[in-house]
Amino acid sequence: MEVVSNGLVYFATSYLQGAATEDARRWLAANTDRRQAAAAALDQPLPARPPGFCIGCPERPVFSALKLAQQDIGNVHIAADIGCHAFGTFEPFSMGHSILGYGMSLASRAGVSPMMQPRTLAIMGDGGFWHNGLLTGVQSALFNGDDAVLLIFKNGYTSATGTQEILSTPSEDAKFAQADKARSIVHTNQTIESALKGLGVQWMKTVHTYEVEQMRSTLTEAFTSDFNGLKVIIAEGECQLERQRRIKPWIANLLKKGERVVRVKYGVDEDVCNGDHACIRLSGCPTLTLKDNPDPLKVDPVATVIEGCVGCGLCGANAHAATLCPSFYRAEVVQNPKWHERLLHSFRSAIVRALQPA
Repeated sequence: MEVVSNGLVYFATSYLQGAATEDARRWLAANTDRRQAAAAALDQPLPARPPGFCIGCPERPVFSALKLAQQDIGNVHIAADIGCHAFGTFEPFSMGHSILGYGMSLASRAGVSPMMQPRTLAIMGDGGFWHNGLLTGVQSALFNGDDAVLLIFKNGYTSATGTQEILSTPSEDAKFAQADKARSIVHTNQTIESALKGLGVQWMKTVHTYEVEQMRSTLTEAFTSDFNGLKVIIAEGECQLERQRRIKPWIANLLKKGERVVRVKYGVDEDVCNGDHACIRLSGCPTLTLKDNPDPLKVDPVATVIEGCVGCGLCGANAHAATLCPSFYRAEVVQNPKWHERLLHSFRSAIVRALQPA
């Protein structure tokens, strides 16, 4: 915004006389003052934060699973694509050898696939699939009998440019009929699956993205299968931004009515965490970060889950799939609990207090 405004001010100054640009100049000057004031208030500059997946993004666990799968099958050539999944090229995943065009990953892979061993992987979103991938990628691979793996992120929207609706977007009827608004509903639209079957895809598997171990095994199967031809994995998980837009007003309405609401939160037992931070290197979630070790005899910071967690469960799924330390726990936050839940909570709290050391 500021870059554009500076350019327009510079351009307008040459052709417009008088005070036509004064408001823009004042706005830009105020931004500079605020930036300097913020810098002066900090003891040290903030660390750089590269772009990355949203909190709870359904695409992050797939890259975690792919990272684990490559421990078994070795490194594979990954033809990336334009979309949210392009953030997988950044740390902690650093996956993607090329990005050619929107929906062009499977087609661009064809140029290097004959020279590669093991099979190559092409990644595209459902937006790229409809834009270009179906015709320039899938039909070409089937026609030429290519032996490759295609991973399609089915999140239900063209999420990277503003969650516009596409052919595979869940219908309004499906959104209305879903009793639990917190659940993903992209499975209700099978347009992608129907199109692939119609073209003649014979090897196709659908995996819920947050099932890291299942995604890992499916990826491994795709790269080691005896089937010679196009293998398609559909990673199914609704865009978290769209889910939250549906969940938040639904929860607010329930609370307003005084109804019982249960929300899931994840955390780290700091007494169990060993401080190796493998969970962070495997996830990259912004809400999974570090804090000072509460044990004065230990210097390594421990992992912690901060506010903003949407309860997707990836941290725990990663810990299970990678056999990490069992420090993650799942907690249910109950608002407007029933009378027997209050009674049970009081009883449990009394027992915990009695068992605590003096």
